[in-house]
Amino acid sequence: MNRIYLNFSDPWKKNKQAKRRLTHKNFIDVYKKVINIGDLICFKTDNQKLFEFSLNSFAEEDLKLSNITFDLHNSGWEENVMTEYETKFSEAGMPIYRVCAEYVK
Repeated sequence: MNRIYLNFSDPWKKNKQAKRRLTHKNFIDVYKKVINIGDLICFKTDNQKLFEFSLNSFAEEDLKLSNITFDLHNSGWEENVMTEYETKFSEAGMPIYRVCAEYVK
């Protein structure tokens, strides 16, 4: 199984910038060209609005969602590899959001 990891991407907060988000439909279409059925896109962020946008984007593209958590560090997930940004944000008391999206067709 192959995986694409999207960790702490720029949220591009303005609505007109949404197409620049790495979880926008345009990017998901690119990912679908390089992944196979059963492969995963794993996404982590500290930005709740970006996370909600991403959940919707993945669902609209018929990706199967799993391991959804709105507070990764209190979820019991044992396979987490912390990034520099994740360490910084979690030490500041910010929740970390995580989801895996599986390509199923």
